[in-house]
Amino acid sequence: MAEASGIRIPLVPTRHQLFVTEPLDGVHAGLPIVRVMDAAVYARPCEGGLLWGGYEEGPRFFDMDELPRDFATPETPLDADVLWALADDVSSQLPVLRDAPVREHRGGLPTMTGDGQHILGPAPGAEGFFVAGGCNVSGLSVSPAVGEAVAAWIVDGAPPLDLAELSIERVAGSEVAEDELRRCAAWEYRPFYGAR
Repeated sequence: MAEASGIRIPLVPTRHQLFVTEPLDGVHAGLPIVRVMDAAVYARPCEGGLLWGGYEEGPRFFDMDELPRDFATPETPLDADVLWALADDVSSQLPVLRDAPVREHRGGLPTMTGDGQHILGPAPGAEGFFVAGGCNVSGLSVSPAVGEAVAAWIVDGAPPLDLAELSIERVAGSEVAEDELRRCAAWEYRPFYGAR
């Protein structure tokens, strides 16, 4: 919709995938989230099993124009070998990941930006057009706050807090080549948990 309105929003749809295991002995909802920073792998309890995934060094990017018009997130092309390689990387810390039966393999296409920051707010030159994108793989955890802020911005004419650093104007008009945007987005994706 943005491009049809003549607005370029420099985002890269990036595959992120995870496994949910079958229930496992000793796993319960009170267990903490585990992050292995150097390997960019995470695991947390989920319905008696573990939900786990990670951030690969060479993420797969997608051009949304090349996907069918009726594409839905559950149709994201997945690659279990990526996750098994990450399980091997953390086999000394989390050996359970290699052996736990997988109940579900799923993924999605979060949008990455070149600087790892959201793009929020009104698009210059398009009255009434607001952007809430570039979740950089944190969409579910921050979407309530983003939704509230953007809704208030639309209704009240100003955000409830200073969001200037996330403005589309910081990237508007910048003619970053697609390959450079993807290079920067890949660098932002892999060290998502701070393993830079």
